Amino acid sequence: MFPVTPPTSSSPGGVVNLHHARRAKRLDIYRGRHTDRVRFVRTTLETLTQSGTLFTEEGTRRGLSLLKALQLLQRAHARLEEVSGDGVLPAARLPERVDALYSEVDGLFARADTLSARDEASVAQLPAR
Repeated sequence: MFPVTPPTSSSPGGVVNLHHARRAKRLDIYRGRHTDRVRFVRTTLETLTQSGTLFTEEGTRRGLSLLKALQLLQRAHARLEEVSGDGVLPAARLPERVDALYSEVDGLFARADTLSARDEASVAQLPAR
């Protein structure tokens, strides 16, 4: 299949392929979710570092879980590249493979959210160094 691109009406008669449009929209939504999660985790890590709490025992544990969340988000990014065909691997062709990749990304997002959400509530509670 072709790399996922936004739909255009350059085809004869201004007809847009709905399948390609849906794939492009779904990919955009997932990329936006990924960007939001990465931004949140990095901001939380910066907060831990700047407040000095990263250097406490509890802060170190929280920092490690945030780094693990970033690692999971990097894996999710690689899967999204595989869906789009932008990465090293060619774009997934079979709808079953595309759905499997999105399911894997959902699982990675859920695991990263668990690791980072646990930290969100408690970063403010950590004592400054």
